[in-house]
Amino acid sequence: MSTEPARARRSVTIADVRQAGFADRVEDHAFADTVRNLLLYGFLFHLFAIQASGLFPDVSGSSEAISTDAGNLFNQLVLPAALLTACFLAHQYRVPVRVILAAMLPMAPLLLIIALSTAWSEYPDLTIRRASHEVVEATTLALLATCFSDAKVVLRIFFRTFVIIGCLDLISVAVFPETLTARGFAGIHSDKNIAGQFFFMALPVYLLGALYEATPGKRLLGVFCLVSGVAMLVLTESKTSIGATLVAFSLVLLLRGLFSRNPAVRVPLALICFLAVVAATAVYMNSDNDDDLLQMLVGDPTLTGRDQIWSYAISKYDASPMVGAGYGAIWQIGPAIKFALREAGVMMVFNEAHNGYLDIAAQLGNVGIVCLSIFLVATLFNALSYWTRIEKNTFYGAGVLTMYVFFGMLLSNVTESMYFQAGVANSAALIFLGAFVAGRKAMLTASPPFAPYAA
Repeated sequence: MSTEPARARRSVTIADVRQAGFADRVEDHAFADTVRNLLLYGFLFHLFAIQASGLFPDVSGSSEAISTDAGNLFNQLVLPAALLTACFLAHQYRVPVRVILAAMLPMAPLLLIIALSTAWSEYPDLTIRRASHEVVEATTLALLATCFSDAKVVLRIFFRTFVIIGCLDLISVAVFPETLTARGFAGIHSDKNIAGQFFFMALPVYLLGALYEATPGKRLLGVFCLVSGVAMLVLTESKTSIGATLVAFSLVLLLRGLFSRNPAVRVPLALICFLAVVAATAVYMNSDNDDDLLQMLVGDPTLTGRDQIWSYAISKYDASPMVGAGYGAIWQIGPAIKFALREAGVMMVFNEAHNGYLDIAAQLGNVGIVCLSIFLVATLFNALSYWTRIEKNTFYGAGVLTMYVFFGMLLSNVTESMYFQAGVANSAALIFLGAFVAGRKAMLTASPPFAPYAA
């Protein structure tokens, strides 16, 4: 039995595995590495750039908000193939069961209730299709995340993908003038809010590339993308994404200070946090009503008409508070959605509640809210533990990026629906990153730690 300290054993690398006589185990993964990386590239481009097809004329003339959006070719063919590929990769890398369970368990309760909601859904056919899409997509992302053992490889793939998409956004201004809409800059993403969500996700990756050479020799490219990304985020005029970006960056920096070993840094920050909470509580208690507070903060107590759509979502929740109406059984259900919204006094046709928490509550009820809370708490714990224990609070790693996305999503879902919505890029990114840090933490904190099985 080795008497080497556990901390030293955790620093084992693939180079150590090769030197120890297991070079064939690593070298045989060259093909698997290529397939794995291409699969992640494909997912990222699909999730963050698929809306580019909307820049071209739509000959079908269909309405996205009314369409059922179910059973398309991607759902039927590509996603199952991606799942099978992820299973093949996990088998090829011999990913330990403990790692797979650590990656899957946080979201398992919510995925289970999503699948079971078919039994009580108002539109069971739609729920089957949409639930299968979300379950397969989330499972594939989690399995794929366990096939990576090096956070730097993940960050390089994110960086290169986002650089290409960011450059396409810049080019779209000259090629497609309609990307500069009256509401804000949409780029290749068809809508200013979706563009804002992309730049929220891309900016920290650009920053990592500029500071830490996510791609060797490409720091200037990272700086260029960071500056242009900030400018394009401002041009989107997406208040949700701009606010989420500022809050997420601030909270990450705050956490870094609170976990500092230097009391001269930690104590003043803790005092500032306490005073901020006291001030926020005082402002809320002294406001006459919520409308006045919203008017003071954002200048629009209705949040651009979201109050009406929230009332409709709450009415769906009230009809079945325990288990909801069924996953995917509220929006984009066909022409019936027009009449249902008009009866509720909503003249426009929406495809979401513009509140991720309300959407989960309306579709899956109190059970869904509990399951979502389990996922969020587990993801926060795993990300924080991985960042502090494994990455030692460094700014270049998957831990800090996961924390950033987590905090941003907490705020963004107040005005947009993202949590576990099939095809929503930032939700998929959080699932992937959460599964990665959970799997890596399980791998490195095992006794003895698992040897790296992939780059």
